[in-house]
Amino acid sequence: MIRNTALLALSLTAGAASAAAIPSSLTFNSDSNTAYTNVLSAATSGSVLIDFNFTYTGAAVDNNDFMGLWFGNSANLAAGYLNPNIGFKANCGTGSCTNDLFARTIGQSGPFMANSSLVAGTTYNIFANLYKSAGSSVYNRIDMWLNATADEKSSLTGADLSTSGNSSLTSFDAIGIRTLGLDKGLTLTVSDLSVTEVPEPGSIALMGLALAGLAFTRRNKRG
Repeated sequence: MIRNTALLALSLTAGAASAAAIPSSLTFNSDSNTAYTNVLSAATSGSVLIDFNFTYTGAAVDNNDFMGLWFGNSANLAAGYLNPNIGFKANCGTGSCTNDLFARTIGQSGPFMANSSLVAGTTYNIFANLYKSAGSSVYNRIDMWLNATADEKSSLTGADLSTSGNSSLTSFDAIGIRTLGLDKGLTLTVSDLSVTEVPEPGSIALMGLALAGLAFTRRNKRG
């Protein structure tokens, strides 16, 4: 299903009035549930698009070397990783496979993306859509792409991984990154991270009406 992805003016990327600016590059080489956090001044409850580049360097990754981008609440940042999150979990966390990317709406396990055996020193683009299915009051769907094309990013079709399940999150006012198992000189880098809200259909219609009204005013002034 194709969903309109016209973006709201509010973007968590640059922070606007709602968040601290996200650094262009984040580097991690130790473990923390709150290795990076960004608290917003207002909660977001709509669909969001997540886009970032990811690479790692150092020794070969061990099972469960981990970096997860999570969405949560500022009142309990330390537990944010239990909410919807996406990212890197080497070898499915158990060594039972070679896939390294995951997405989950709740808990500490979750499906892994097929053909996502990442290689040290290579930069990958990770793109995802976190949203609520029709009628749901909680975030319960994630679609995720590895090295998505421009068409896939605009149409939100052809996801490499889709997962569903009710989280307890109705809205979020914080994002963060959790790291685990980073040893033997392993360094993870996230760059060009953006989290952008997608408007509801009603908001898109209102934006269209506003633009149409502005054009009408300009025509009258010229007349």
